[in-house]
Amino acid sequence: MASGRVYRLQIVSLTALTAVPFAQLATPATQAIELIGVELSQETSEVSQQEIVTLTRRSTASTLPTSTTPIALNHGDPASRLTGSTTTNAAGIASVTGTIGNVLWARSFNVLNGLEFWWPEIMRPTVDPSGFVTLQFLTAPAANTWSGSLYFRELH
Repeated sequence: MASGRVYRLQIVSLTALTAVPFAQLATPATQAIELIGVELSQETSEVSQQEIVTLTRRSTASTLPTSTTPIALNHGDPASRLTGSTTTNAAGIASVTGTIGNVLWARSFNVLNGLEFWWPEIMRPTVDPSGFVTLQFLTAPAANTWSGSLYFRELH
């Protein structure tokens, strides 16, 4: 089993999402991470609809409006080495979309059920130091309010 501290990047009450990044993790020059899981759900609709969300590796940063500081899951753990800013760890509708590298993962889900996905340890995507990954919808989703979390482990 991998060792390292586990954190989550919060995604809180986002509206008017389009097919651009709405959450980004960016690693500093001295820290790699592995992604553990993602949760995403809508808060406002009672209508069944399918959506597709993607996790994309990027070679340059996207710019998102809300700086988000990752939260340690264990009370005694120190702050994450991934600090929040609009071009590092952030959420909201991207005003600048970074250069796409590879789509690492895509998942279709029904918005009434929400999305909860945990990568098996051997298949967890990693982000090298000075790297970027984003979550975004493949196409603009229906008008809902979206919340969730992106879970990751700092690698030593």
